[in-house]
Amino acid sequence: MKKFLLTLLSAILCLSVFAQDIDPNRLLIIEKSGNYKSYVVDKLDYIEFRNVEGEVAADIEILEVTLEQVLVSITRTQSCQAFKLTCYPSVRIANASDDAIAATVDAEVKDTYWQDFPQAAMSGANLEPKTDYTLVTVGYDSYGTVCDVRKAEFTTPAIPIVGDPQVAVELVDVQKFEFTLKFTPNADVSKYAYVAGAVGELEAQYAQFAPMFGFSNMGEMIAMWGVPCEGETEFTWKDMQPGTDYEVFIQAYDAAGTMADYQVYTLTTESLGGEGEANVTITLGKYELADWWGEMLPSQFITFTPNDQSAAYRFAVYTADQYDPQADAIKADLCTEPPMPMANWFFYEEVTTDYQIDPNTECVAIAAAKNINGEWGPITEIRFTTPAEANNPAAAPSKVIKQRLNKEMKQRGVVPTIKQPKLIAL
Repeated sequence: MKKFLLTLLSAILCLSVFAQDIDPNRLLIIEKSGNYKSYVVDKLDYIEFRNVEGEVAADIEILEVTLEQVLVSITRTQSCQAFKLTCYPSVRIANASDDAIAATVDAEVKDTYWQDFPQAAMSGANLEPKTDYTLVTVGYDSYGTVCDVRKAEFTTPAIPIVGDPQVAVELVDVQKFEFTLKFTPNADVSKYAYVAGAVGELEAQYAQFAPMFGFSNMGEMIAMWGVPCEGETEFTWKDMQPGTDYEVFIQAYDAAGTMADYQVYTLTTESLGGEGEANVTITLGKYELADWWGEMLPSQFITFTPNDQSAAYRFAVYTADQYDPQADAIKADLCTEPPMPMANWFFYEEVTTDYQIDPNTECVAIAAAKNINGEWGPITEIRFTTPAEANNPAAAPSKVIKQRLNKEMKQRGVVPTIKQPKLIAL
């Protein structure tokens, strides 16, 4: 394994390989994790590459698990001089790379261990019952280089539940865009909470948002996002999607305040459309200045109208130079199901929206609908060029949806900070 070593003395390093747009007085080293280190060139003597044989890691074996402590055995590889250790709820690092995890552990974990542990007790991690965790070690070589990551998963035991807390669920009413449920807890339930989403949506949100919100298990998310209740209650969910399978997650607590196993109730909303050909009409509206978060910009208003056979539809608008080189791929992507449960993939009723488009810009609007059997109809496509100047209305009208062409939002995953455990040799 090759390691990059910098020897830092007080001399000048000539960096003639740097491009002209890079400050020649700084050496910037960017890691795969996204972290970087900067050095003043005048303080460098030389850059040297050295080789360290084999993996540099601390292998983990889980021996025993309780809520109070975890017994482990940790053995360093031959080239591993030391290691750091921490423990995460597994969901919080499920999508994090080893490089990101290593960088976080290196920066945030203080304790460094310089010996093997044939048997040690890990405590201080504040473990939750019946939760999946991952124990992580990061190895260091003789130069103090952050090296390889090792992981070991375990599940904590459940706390005994008092009685049999259950919540009975009754479907009171279901329509195309809303449904009503009645919840009746039994005598063993001290309190409960419920939250609804399309089938698979809540699990996907749990995986995505657990690091952000600090959830350790699904029950914690249900309790935070759900409607808190005591006793019998009814609730109506509005603005739902027609012809969609929904799950309602219910988290009940026993008399001691301990989480029971969460329950899941499923239902399907009434469908729209028919068995005939589904299609969408596209109508161009005004081209005028509109308020885009405090800035008046030219906007093209467009109305998308599905016919009575449409169960759901999709639409999009592109500049011609975006659309033309990849029209077939764009059309194929339009008539697709979502890769995972998500809101606003489909639309169901007529929508009037505006797109921020500059004057004299050639664009293409497309739309397609599927019928109640899931059969996609023909794609509607119109090509238009925005006027040379946008009208300036006295007051900008309200919008159903706003779309800005050529803009993207990106998210970057992070590894959360948690209370650090410690190892005690036994």
